[in-house]
Amino acid sequence: MTPAVEQQLESLLQVDEGMYRISILKHEPKDFSYAELRREVERRKFFQQLYEFSQTFLASAGLSNESVKYYASLVQFYTVYKLQRMASPTARLYLLCFAYHRFRQINDNLVDAFIHLVDQYQKQAKLASETAAVKAMTEASANLKAAGQVLNLFLDDSITDQTPFSEIRQKAFSLLEPEQFAVVSDYMRNIEFDKTAFEWSYYGTLQFKFKLNLRHLFCALDFAGLIDDSPLLEAVAFLQGLLRQGNSPRQAKPIDFPTGILTKVVQRYMCFASRLA
Repeated sequence: MTPAVEQQLESLLQVDEGMYRISILKHEPKDFSYAELRREVERRKFFQQLYEFSQTFLASAGLSNESVKYYASLVQFYTVYKLQRMASPTARLYLLCFAYHRFRQINDNLVDAFIHLVDQYQKQAKLASETAAVKAMTEASANLKAAGQVLNLFLDDSITDQTPFSEIRQKAFSLLEPEQFAVVSDYMRNIEFDKTAFEWSYYGTLQFKFKLNLRHLFCALDFAGLIDDSPLLEAVAFLQGLLRQGNSPRQAKPIDFPTGILTKVVQRYMCFASRLA
């Protein structure tokens, strides 16, 4: 056991801000709120070094997963007073098993939170696009009469060839709101509402929530896959490298961004979303 690991284990039984540190680290997050997850990320950072050491140590000691879980539960069972008065090697073993088990619990909590939040934002965007599609169809249908009046301007004898186009356009806009022209035009040409484009544009409105709730989780977690050099993992490594250095994606050159993960169909939506961000 290295002096650094030994010192960190001993610090678990020391008082920090009026409470024993291990009592603070036992706490489970109440929900997936920013404050709770921020504290969980800090707990993960604390246990990181102990976890990395325990992976090798516990495996070389030949302890089964059930034994590790049992020794970890003893830390939950015994008071700090009793742990402080145990034989030092025994107490350290219990604490190391606790650190190993607790780190995995924390990691699972953060993964669950990340998946939950991403899923929540995806559902919000999908619902917003569905609502927008229904609204666009309803408004287009309601504005068909006005669109017919706009078309009648071409047959209006009072409009001569010398009439400025700006005057004609002003009359058209008095009959149909400017923002409704594209909606009605697509409806009349039987062009479906682009729900995917709306979803990506909606993500632009969620950018603050992404930065607040997702970035710190994304930076804290380790990602892996069956294929080490997959485009997805390349993109993850690139973004984590930026964010962990305190930089934002805006500070990176566009040419440096890994684009292997983006299909041609998705690329235009990504460009559209980046303009809104």
